[in-house]
Parts: sequence; C-alpha cells; structure tokens
Amino acid sequence: MRRFDVIGHRGAMGLEPENTLRSFRKALEFGVDGVEFDVQNIHGELLIFHDETLDRTTDGKGSLLDHSVEYLRSLDAGQGEPIPTLAEVVELIGDRAFINIELKGFDTASLVVKLVHLLDKKRFKKEQFIISSYLFSELYLIHELDPEIKIGVIADEHPVIALDFADEVDAYSFHPSYSILDKDLVQDAHDAGMKVYVHTVNDLEKIQQSQAMDVDGVFTDYPDRVIEFLNQSA
Repeated sequence: MRRFDVIGHRGAMGLEPENTLRSFRKALEFGVDGVEFDVQNIHGELLIFHDETLDRTTDGKGSLLDHSVEYLRSLDAGQGEPIPTLAEVVELIGDRAFINIELKGFDTASLVVKLVHLLDKKRFKKEQFIISSYLFSELYLIHELDPEIKIGVIADEHPVIALDFADEVDAYSFHPSYSILDKDLVQDAHDAGMKVYVHTVNDLEKIQQSQAMDVDGVFTDYPDRVIEFLNQSA
C-alpha cells in the first residue's frame, strides 16, 4: 500500500488555536508526518497567520497590514498564545516532521527562501520543506530562486490549469481540495512525478475514499483522529 502521510493543518487546529505554537506542539505529540501553516510578510517580518484581518482568531481588529509587528505580537491568538514568527515555528518543529509553509499574500517567497538558506545545515535539510501556495507568481519565484526547494501547488478549482503550472515549475506535490479530487487527477499528478496531498480532510469516510484513490496523504484539522484510524486499519 502507498505510504499515507498525515499533515497537521495549521497544527492541530481542530483541537488548539490555529497557527500557534500550542497547536503545532499538539500535532507533533500525535506523531504527524508533516505540519502545515500559513506565512505572511508583515512589514518585512514573516508571521504565521491565515487571514488578512485579525477579528476571527485574535482579540485584535482590522487588517494585519494596518498594524506594527510589535502590536500584532502582543495580541492573544487563542488561549494566551501570541502570533508566532516563522523562525519560532521552524525551531519548534526541528526535524520531527516535514514543514509545509503556505505562502499567503505577495512578497513572501524571497523572505522564506532566505530563511531556509540561513538555517543550520546540521539540523535542517532543504528537502524537509515544502513551500506551497495558490499564488503561481510566488511559487514561480521560489523555483527561480532555488530549484532544489520543494514546491506544492494548491488548487480548489481549475485543476488542469493548476496541474499544468505544477508541471512547469517541477513541483514536488499537488494539493487539491477534496471537492475536486478524482482518480484521474491523482493519476495525472503521479504520472507527472508529483505526490498528491489532499486538503482538508477530517471525515473518516473521506479519508478512506482518498486512500482508495491512491493519494499520498491528507491535510487534517484532527491529526489524532486520522492517525488512530490508520493504525486501526493497518
């Protein structure tokens, strides 16, 4: 049977505040294969945050870009957790899982590549990272800056266009939403030499269906649930 990777979506966001160190620790405790999170460029600093506005996940209000990094870092992102930096998250995860950095917003690619290049080569390997996004322009820049860094192309619609682009930039993986998943799409991605990681799968029936289509893994809000299911069905 094909290896099936469990990737904690924003850590273990079904159980802890999303995109916080607390959430990433929880995912690692469960033994995930990979951890996924969102990165934004806020005035030249890389912060881990999904939305463009603060209201949903913090005690702040308004747009991220309307505030200083110092103010953003002072907010409560859930259970007293601050908004973390990319460097803090990478340090926490270490070599315990592969690291999927999703680029949210423009002008993130070059800063992420710079950080990956600055990491201690004894502790971190380039192949531990997947840089993913919906933004073709940012992924194309990753490919131009360092073709050795793994790229993941995310798609919620227009899978043929996304897969063609993924092939153009020699993507390591293709990340379709479950809503567009079918056997032919998985086969086409595999034929192009890519892994297929499906987002975001929390329902055990959908996990079974994903397995039946030979995907390589799923992003999930509940990594404990998926890992327990896989262990029981092994």
